[in-house]
Amino acid sequence: MAKQNLNEDDKMSEQLSKIFIVDKSLGLAGCGLKTDLKIVVKRARKIAKNFSFIFGKQISARMLITELAYFFQEFTYSSSVRPFGLCVFIIGFANEGPDLFQLNPDGDVFYIKANIIGKKSNHGLNFLNKRWNKYITCEETLFASFFSLNEATEGRLKNSDIELAVIKKDVNFKIFNKKEIYNHIVNFELLQT
Repeated sequence: MAKQNLNEDDKMSEQLSKIFIVDKSLGLAGCGLKTDLKIVVKRARKIAKNFSFIFGKQISARMLITELAYFFQEFTYSSSVRPFGLCVFIIGFANEGPDLFQLNPDGDVFYIKANIIGKKSNHGLNFLNKRWNKYITCEETLFASFFSLNEATEGRLKNSDIELAVIKKDVNFKIFNKKEIYNHIVNFELLQT
């Protein structure tokens, strides 16, 4: 009985989530229409699985985002069909370090290092861009992200509103649970005082 509830809780948390594991070292995050996000996640996982089956290795973030961009473009060219109503981020780890790509609803792809989307994102994005450099550590990245979110939300950080994931070299893509996020917020608030 408890195992069944755990599976139902996992399914429910994935339905509410906007961050997904595509393959063990690839992650996808989306902002926009949830039904479109489900379709894109399903497609991304299918692309990754097919690539792995055919070539015997994992697909790179760059190749996955290119395939998804073609998928988005199919809908923009079709008559009487709207493009997807969401913005997608794909993250993976390449030889040079983490790769982060943004895919817009029209199929445009951008290689980025950091970004915030949503309401009042300009304030947080300016803050994040000022603090970003190529030598930043994982812990510094987390705190810079919390500072920028704090700036964008005018100091109202709640762990129920935040989803957090990390990717490191030779480590699988990891999505933090609410307790881990709460602990990071507490550490962040201690650092501020």
